[in-house]
Amino acid sequence: MSTELQPASPESQFSEHRDTAATPSVLIRRRRYTASILRGDFFVLRNLKSFLEQSLRRWVRAGVTVADIGCGEQPLRSIVEGLGGEYTGVDVVQNRQGTVDVTADITKVPLPEDSFGLVLCTEVLEHIPDTSAALAELKRLCRPGGAIIITTPFTYPLHEEPYDFVRLTPHLLQRLASEHALEIYELTTLGDELQVAATVWCNLWTRRSGARSRWRSAWNLIMRLPVNLVVLGLAPLQKHLPRKFFLNTCCILLKPQT
Repeated sequence: MSTELQPASPESQFSEHRDTAATPSVLIRRRRYTASILRGDFFVLRNLKSFLEQSLRRWVRAGVTVADIGCGEQPLRSIVEGLGGEYTGVDVVQNRQGTVDVTADITKVPLPEDSFGLVLCTEVLEHIPDTSAALAELKRLCRPGGAIIITTPFTYPLHEEPYDFVRLTPHLLQRLASEHALEIYELTTLGDELQVAATVWCNLWTRRSGARSRWRSAWNLIMRLPVNLVVLGLAPLQKHLPRKFFLNTCCILLKPQT
């Protein structure tokens, strides 16, 4: 059973990376969009959590069918189902819990056209060499009047190599939306110059190979915690920054009624 999708009032609830057409050995899947201030991706996850919480509360209500494309370990499943949505997870391989409903390439999902009121694609498109083909499939799966929520990293280390292909600017997403006859409901960036600087600095110490040790953990703590705390304290300056450097590009696209 599904209902017509309309924005809901933004009320409350909501409390390592993604899959691609790669072999499972290169995949590190994110189980939740929360992070300790001691982590190198603290600001990335903090911003994504806020954006996704607000967006899901606005668009998910009882009976809305939701497809999570590139779902990985399904960090968004509990919130979608908690809001009454009917969740379907799609990914190129099965996850550790065996909860992926459909295994398929993002450009060839074997589900009927106009199947979902809401289509999610979070932190996936950087791993897809043909962004336009992927967006065409997201649109096909979305029913008229439905929405597509996309997030993708911009300033972030190469990951899941060699399957990290692109970084999408707001201008490219705007052009792609126009080419695919999708309406832009929201187009935004997350993070600012200070958060980018902190993330780059912190990832100097977290992206090294090698086994974990007490010494390494202590070193990471010393190098990361002060920087993240300082940038958090400088949050009031954010409104004065140009935000030409940012961490993520996010958008909500609408498929027009026919």
